[in-house]
Amino acid sequence: MPHLRIEYSTNIAGRFDPAAVLVAATDALVASGVFAPADAIKARLMPVEHFRVGSGGDHGFIHAGLALLSGRDSATKQRLTAALVDAIAPLVAPGPQVVQITSEARDMDRDTYSKRLIPGA
Repeated sequence: MPHLRIEYSTNIAGRFDPAAVLVAATDALVASGVFAPADAIKARLMPVEHFRVGSGGDHGFIHAGLALLSGRDSATKQRLTAALVDAIAPLVAPGPQVVQITSEARDMDRDTYSKRLIPGA
């Protein structure tokens, strides 16, 4: 269950290790104790080549979008999104651009979400 999609502007690509961001973000979600089993968390990191931040100044961004099955309260969602921002921020090295690190939590309708596990060998 939760799906974590982390997007980042390509103008800051050299300022962080993509694998480290995925590990830190996933570890933050596991540490929250909200998700069981922990390996139900699915995370991916996606560069965004064409983007604009605000008035077009030389800014960059990292955005962690967390899709959750419906039913969690706002306090839990806020705790999760804050944990993601806190986990990612220290991994971004200083550089010429301002970097906005953001996170949001969205509900996936529990009644219409479908999942099937295909066993491994």
